[in-house]
Amino acid sequence: MNKQEKRLIHIVDWHSLFRDMLRHFWAVILAAAVALMGVYIAEQSVYTPEYTSSATVVVRTSAATSGAYTNLSASTEMAGIFTKIFTQPSMKKKAAQNLGLESFDGTVSASVYSETNLVNLSVTAGSPELAYKLLVSVLEVYPEISDAVFSNAVIDIIVAPEMATAPSNTISSTRRFQVSAVFAAAELVAIAVFSYLKDTVKNQSQFEEKVEARLLGTIVHEKPHLTFRERLLKKKRARLLNDAYASLKFTEDYRKLVTKLEYLHRRKGSKVFTVTSIAENEGKSTTVANIAIELARRGNRVVLLDMDIHNPALYKIFDCRDCVTAELADVINGKIPPEQYKFLRYKKSELYIGFNKNAHSDLSQKINSDVMKEYLRTLKENTDYVIVDTAPISVSADASGLIKISDETILVIRTDFVETRDINDTVVTIEDVGGSLAGCVLNDVHRTFTLFGNMGSDEFGYYNTRYSYYKRYGGYTKQLSEEKLFNSADFSEVSEEQKL
Repeated sequence: MNKQEKRLIHIVDWHSLFRDMLRHFWAVILAAAVALMGVYIAEQSVYTPEYTSSATVVVRTSAATSGAYTNLSASTEMAGIFTKIFTQPSMKKKAAQNLGLESFDGTVSASVYSETNLVNLSVTAGSPELAYKLLVSVLEVYPEISDAVFSNAVIDIIVAPEMATAPSNTISSTRRFQVSAVFAAAELVAIAVFSYLKDTVKNQSQFEEKVEARLLGTIVHEKPHLTFRERLLKKKRARLLNDAYASLKFTEDYRKLVTKLEYLHRRKGSKVFTVTSIAENEGKSTTVANIAIELARRGNRVVLLDMDIHNPALYKIFDCRDCVTAELADVINGKIPPEQYKFLRYKKSELYIGFNKNAHSDLSQKINSDVMKEYLRTLKENTDYVIVDTAPISVSADASGLIKISDETILVIRTDFVETRDINDTVVTIEDVGGSLAGCVLNDVHRTFTLFGNMGSDEFGYYNTRYSYYKRYGGYTKQLSEEKLFNSADFSEVSEEQKL
């Protein structure tokens, strides 16, 4: 990708633009409907019908001695002059007097058919009867004026005047739809301008320019629906690393992210990582789950704690609705001694999870107490990593207490979701409460769209798409895709020898 393409993508994030247009397409339809309604109201309230009566005449000379070509040439020239004679005020006055009217309440127009001596003459008035009478009167009185100009001119009527049966100034269906299309296009442009001016982080380049924090990694966008039925029912599923449908780029992004966390562990001795976000629906809990899975896959002993006491989600992500286990909140509020709480072990790995299936908003004070601090210290001594999923900072102040007692904090940011100023404010908040910000994870990053094609592009482009295709749809995934990926059988209680 050359510099020109990168600059174009930085200035205009095409995916964000198209997504906003699709998301607000209802406004485009509404604008078109309002335009149609406005045209209809205008027709009913301010519209005045007009009727036009027309006739076609031929202008020729009365001289019989001239040649045919000379005669036609002279007649064509006279036809052009007659178009001006028919529209003269004196002609209108004579026609009105001929009908016994005080004024000519209409409009006369005349035009010559190209390269002929044929003239189309029409009169427009407020009623079909009046338009017809005025046109007939014009044809009757024109010799009184024309003889003074051309004594040898003769006008023959080819198409006689007829009374109009419908208004001549009605707005056609085509015109209505044209007006509607103009309003719809204007609304579409307005949406595009709004999308461009929206101060959010839409891609990695904008993050590096706008956010005053370190970027730990980016996570590529994965389709939330696997089948048409899921899309129809709006049934989304969290994408985990051991999902048979996870793309190669998706798994590689998490491996790179976890490698950086292991580096922090080796360099600073960091073990307790609290993962938070600014708002809900930024993919925080899915990120937490995948970090824990990858750390355990590398042979680390990992404890995953669901401390989002307002909206716990890990039991849904791991599909552990039927698992029989005590609430992790019971340890925090003192109902169960920490040493008696049994974590659930995931798939015979070294990943141990403490679930909450219900909201426990009353635990806000307990989370900020020394009890939680001591509990994390104990877990830290007996494990390699403790990963904590907490509530979004904008939703609850609980996250601040966990951030303060954790070794590192990871902030998950979904692309094009929250305003840049809120991201920077959150970065400052984490530092103000005494937390150590390891960095940010830019989530839901769409593959780079380029107007110049993706052939031979980087890891976001063509080659990654091809590898992802074979990984998803290879024959070895068919059996896995027909089975439930996660169920209560994936979990087992920790034995006495395995207790943390």
